[in-house]
Amino acid sequence: MVTGVMEEECEFQMEEFMHWCRSRRPFVTLKASTDTNGLVDGDPAKPAFRFSSDASLRLAHDLRANSMAILVGVGTVIRDDPSLTVRGPGIDPREQPTRVVIDPNGRIPAESKLLQDGEAPTLIIQSSKFDTNGDGGHVERIIVQEQEIPVSRILDLLGDRGIQSLLVEGGPETWSRFLSSGMVNRARVCVSPIQLDGDGLLFDRGLLSEHMSLISESEVSGDSIEWWIRN
Repeated sequence: MVTGVMEEECEFQMEEFMHWCRSRRPFVTLKASTDTNGLVDGDPAKPAFRFSSDASLRLAHDLRANSMAILVGVGTVIRDDPSLTVRGPGIDPREQPTRVVIDPNGRIPAESKLLQDGEAPTLIIQSSKFDTNGDGGHVERIIVQEQEIPVSRILDLLGDRGIQSLLVEGGPETWSRFLSSGMVNRARVCVSPIQLDGDGLLFDRGLLSEHMSLISESEVSGDSIEWWIRN
């Protein structure tokens, strides 16, 4: 009997599934976008806006389409009111990824799209019970009775639900927590050639080089797309 034929190729093709089989946790991809100075947002007193190119946005939705769940911190929801769904011509996921929000203190606005639009299953992870009367039927809340909910607990929780691939989208505090945990498997960073105004949030790129290695860099419509993998 012959074994091991194209083993490396198969391992790469099934990377996320094999990672989940071995660890019972999802394979984690971090996705970040910054301006040329590392800012991820402009003046907090002004409305947030997207600053990466349309081509980069298309690649971002491809990433979403290939993920079983998308995670953000509650600060991102308050600032951006995102949909966290897969959108765009020709991008058709098998089903919309589960949306996950880390919200220890129940700060998510009741009128936010994630709670109201019914577009995808939505999981709120918090430290204690809060009023759920306004939640849509697509929303589930899970209580983890720790104020600083460990990344390991989050990944165990998602892995137990069969989620094999997780896209961590923001913001900087959430990225830092995941990178510091050593549990990010790869990262995709889009650096745009613009400079945002104001004293917005910065992404500590030093955490990337501390925990990860740069393996490729390419230009997409003026944006620099970097791929990193865990050391």
